[in-house]
Amino acid sequence: MTVFFANRVPPKARDAYRKDTISGMLGAVMLGLTAPFIAVIARKVLHASAVEIAILSMAPVAGNLFSLLWANIMEGRRKMPFAVWSWIAARSIFFLTAFARSSGLFVGMISAYYFIASIASPAYSAIMKEVYPDGDRARIMGYARVCTIGVYVLITAVASSLLGGDNYRIVFPIAGLFGIASVFSFARIHSVDNSGDSSVSLARFVRDGLLILRDDPGFRWFCAGIFIFGFANFMAQPAQTIYAVEIGVDTRWAGLYSILSASVMIVAYFYWGAYTDRRRPEAVVALQAGCWAAIPLNYVVATEPWMLIPTALISGVLGAGIELSYFTGVLHFAPPDRITQYQAVFLSLMAIRGMIAPFLGAVLQKPELFGEKGVFIVAAALILVSVVVQVIGMRKYTSLVSS
Repeated sequence: MTVFFANRVPPKARDAYRKDTISGMLGAVMLGLTAPFIAVIARKVLHASAVEIAILSMAPVAGNLFSLLWANIMEGRRKMPFAVWSWIAARSIFFLTAFARSSGLFVGMISAYYFIASIASPAYSAIMKEVYPDGDRARIMGYARVCTIGVYVLITAVASSLLGGDNYRIVFPIAGLFGIASVFSFARIHSVDNSGDSSVSLARFVRDGLLILRDDPGFRWFCAGIFIFGFANFMAQPAQTIYAVEIGVDTRWAGLYSILSASVMIVAYFYWGAYTDRRRPEAVVALQAGCWAAIPLNYVVATEPWMLIPTALISGVLGAGIELSYFTGVLHFAPPDRITQYQAVFLSLMAIRGMIAPFLGAVLQKPELFGEKGVFIVAAALILVSVVVQVIGMRKYTSLVSS
C-alpha cells in the first residue's frame, strides 16, 4: 500500500515507515471516535464529579509510574511483543464501554485502558530508535503524524455528530476494532531490538535509573523543566473541563476544537520535524512552553464556547512539536544501550506529576480557594518558570553522549 511522503523517507526506513503510518492511520480512527469526547461525556452525560474528572486527567500518565518495572522486564528481550500485546489488551477495553452506564464505571474503564497501554511506551521508544535513522527521526515521525492527523480530523468531524447522549456505548466498541487492526499493522514492522541486560534485577535497575538524574545533569534539568511544565497543565485540566462545560461546551464543540487543533497540527508537523532535528531539545521545549502559557490565560478571559477556539489552534501548533521534542529529547541524552531506562525515568516523572497535579487542581479550583480562573493564572506562571529552568539547564550542561 502506498502512503504519503514515502519517497521522502530514506530507503532503509521506508518499509517501517509505511507500516508505522498505516498503523497510525487506523489508530487515528480509534482516537478520533473517542479521545476528544471522553471528558465531556463523563461530565455532561454521566455527571462525573470533580474528583472523577481529575482521575481522567491523570489516567493517561498514571501507568507510567511503573515504567521502570516495564523497562526492566523488557531488558535483553525483543521489544515488539511488549508493545503489541499491551496495546491489544488496552484497546480491547473499549468493547466493555458498551456496559458503562455510570460515571464511575466509565472513568474506571478509560483509566484501565490508559494504564495497560502505558506498558508499551519504553518498547515503542526502542523500536523507533531502531527503525528510523538518527538525524531524520523527528522528520520521518512528523510525516507519519501528518497522515495520522489527517484521518483523525475526518473521523472526529463525523464522530462529533454521532456521540450525543449514550451513543458512546456503540461508537467506542467500534473504535476498539480499528485500534486492534492498528496494532496488527505495527506488528509487521521488522524489529529485532533486544538491547539491555536481562540479568539485572529490578532493584538494581530502579536504583541505576534513579542515579541517572544524579549523574546526568543535562537530563536532570531537561526533566525538571518538563516536570514543572506538565505539572502546571495537569493542575489546570480539571478546572478547564469543568469551566468549559459551564460556559456551554458540549460534544459538538469538543469535536470542533479537536478538528481545528488537528488541522493546524498537520501543517505544524512539517515545521517541527525538521526544526527539532536541527536544534537542542531544551531550546525547542523552552520555545514551545513559553507559547503554551497563552492557553490557561485564554481560559481566564473566555465566557463563550467560541472564545476557546484560540486554545484549540495554539495546542495544535505546539502539540505537534511537543510530542516530537519530548521523544527526541530523551534519545538525545540516552546512551544507545540505556534508551528504555532513560525513557522509563522520564515517564515515571511524568506519572508523578500527572497523579498529583490534577487532584491539587481539583481542590484549588473550589470557589473558597483559588477558583477556576485563579488556577489558570497559577498554571500560566508555572509554565513560564519551566521555560527558565530549561534555559538554565541548556546553558550549563550538554548531553553526556554528545560530549
